[in-house]
Amino acid sequence: MLLETLKRLECSLHSSRPKDRVWLEQILHERFSEIRRSGVVVDRTQTIEALLSEVNVPAILSRDYRLISVGNNFATLHYRTVNPDGSRATLRSSYWEFSANGQWKLVFHQGTPEAGSV
Repeated sequence: MLLETLKRLECSLHSSRPKDRVWLEQILHERFSEIRRSGVVVDRTQTIEALLSEVNVPAILSRDYRLISVGNNFATLHYRTVNPDGSRATLRSSYWEFSANGQWKLVFHQGTPEAGSV
């Protein structure tokens, strides 16, 4: 059940939903940070602005989800993504916290190019 919940939230970040500032501010923890596939580190504000300004972004296909529970209120999700043409294979990790208001919030995300990927 938890795996499906977090998978759904992750996939929603790969869809058109990121164009909704209110939703992004709800799902991204106030201390959110990300290490992008490029190695660039960004904070919550930078991530929200980048997602809101994206246009013509190719779909991202995700698979091989694995959940690691870390206590009652924390979980790490590992998975792989690729573009529809098979390019940009990326290993991803997301750290989620179950907040006091009963909502899962994304605290940290990292995307790393898969070995041999361009």
